[in-house]
Amino acid sequence: MRSLLLLFAVTLLFSCKSQQKGESLSGNEDIEAIAEDELLTGKVLGKRKKKMEYVAVKLVVDENTCMKAYTDKDGLYDFLINPSKLKADSYFEFVYKGYAKKQVPYSEIAEKGTVTLSTKGEVVTSTDYRLFYEAIRSCKDEL
Repeated sequence: MRSLLLLFAVTLLFSCKSQQKGESLSGNEDIEAIAEDELLTGKVLGKRKKKMEYVAVKLVVDENTCMKAYTDKDGLYDFLINPSKLKADSYFEFVYKGYAKKQVPYSEIAEKGTVTLSTKGEVVTSTDYRLFYEAIRSCKDEL
């Protein structure tokens, strides 16, 4: 009797699982929705390869879509992205007071991961940094 009950339970479990898989892939979903998200991690360094905290990082996907992140105490940031939604001209902006604003193509970040900011050129003021920091809050947390 136990074996019959166990067989029935296992059969029911597998039929439910296969039905769930079939439902998740059916319908009018496009391939982009099925592609898995990836965690893109990078590091920001400053003078003398110092890890930079609180750098505002903006990923510009296209003219209507952006994502935001801020570096932690180790200079690290990350984005949860769906690579199929990125464009060939997607890029990152790195902003921190006392350093020049830096734009880097997505492909370069995906390849290298580490960005070094410079104090040469037109450096960002504290006011401009705060404005950028607050402005990117309207960007998405994930894509």
